[in-house]
Amino acid sequence: MRGTENGTVQSMTGMTRSGRCHCGEVTLHVNGLLRPPINCHCGLCRRLSGAAFTTWLSVPVDDFVLQGEEQLCCYSPTPHLQRFFCRHCGTHVLTRDARCSHIVGLPAGVMADADVPPPSGEYFVSHKASWHTLPAAAACFGGDTGFEPIPGPAGGHGA
Repeated sequence: MRGTENGTVQSMTGMTRSGRCHCGEVTLHVNGLLRPPINCHCGLCRRLSGAAFTTWLSVPVDDFVLQGEEQLCCYSPTPHLQRFFCRHCGTHVLTRDARCSHIVGLPAGVMADADVPPPSGEYFVSHKASWHTLPAAAACFGGDTGFEPIPGPAGGHGA
């Protein structure tokens, strides 16, 4: 593989995007283009990130390579979720959901040097932090599932 300035690596199969934890003990590589991420405003994501939302990339397991896996520790906030953190610097590196075993969830921030497209939408906006304002043109989803379309500019949740 050959590195480039924007966090990608040239491989025999095309472009591979790279990411890592803060200290560099854990690295990851995603083969191919990154799909647009989503912003999740659910209470679990807000509490675990300490922010208004978490920006998630969904990556097919077959396109994902992890190095330094032995440096990870795991926290299971629900029976079906496993969140993996670097045991040295605490970076949240990836999430696995037993209900969607064909993908891994990557917090977009671990891919800081790669070409991450803009988010495709705001999810679980019915649970968003009251102090956070959604972008006016954002596609918004909420309701009981967090994935039900909410009509209107920012789903009526912009303020």
